[in-house]
Amino acid sequence: MTPATRSRKGSHPIRDGIVQALRGSGGIFMETSDAVSRAVTDAVRDAGRATGNVGERIAEIVRASIHAIEGAGADAGHAVKGITVGVLHGSRTSGQGAARILARTASTVVRETLRRGGDLAQATRGLVRGAIHSSQELGIEAADAASDVADAALDAAEEISATAAAKVRAAVEGSIDGVRVMLRRHRPAPGSPMT
Repeated sequence: MTPATRSRKGSHPIRDGIVQALRGSGGIFMETSDAVSRAVTDAVRDAGRATGNVGERIAEIVRASIHAIEGAGADAGHAVKGITVGVLHGSRTSGQGAARILARTASTVVRETLRRGGDLAQATRGLVRGAIHSSQELGIEAADAASDVADAALDAAEEISATAAAKVRAAVEGSIDGVRVMLRRHRPAPGSPMT
């Protein structure tokens, strides 16, 4: 355990739960997915039908999970795939509801990854892989799920800087897991430097 990990222990129940799960033997993707799914299921149950409240609780879980995988030294791509799948499984939504949750998850992952100095390209590919992995179960075409999450990641990155947006665009060029990712909302890259 690193000093940074020790100093965070006990400071946030969701993050601590993810860190503990990452010490398990099921692999980073499965451990992260399971831990996030349980946390989201609990949040949805506790919040009842208060949709706005559920959305904020899920965003908090995603932020805590990104923090946890940073502290655990985890591979960002596999972990973010697990976070994405866990959010979708835990929320038990499909169709347009799932698309909205994917978009919010992507935005939160991008912002938190950049805030913590993480690898944005790996995180973006992890988001896309998570969307592809869950697409059939959620009633969304794999290419649509991949493109939706890539668009949301790009939107969030563009609000931060041209450098961040360029990293997201480069991360989704070509195909991921055999699925061609199409950025549907092509915008000129902002000329501002990274802030």
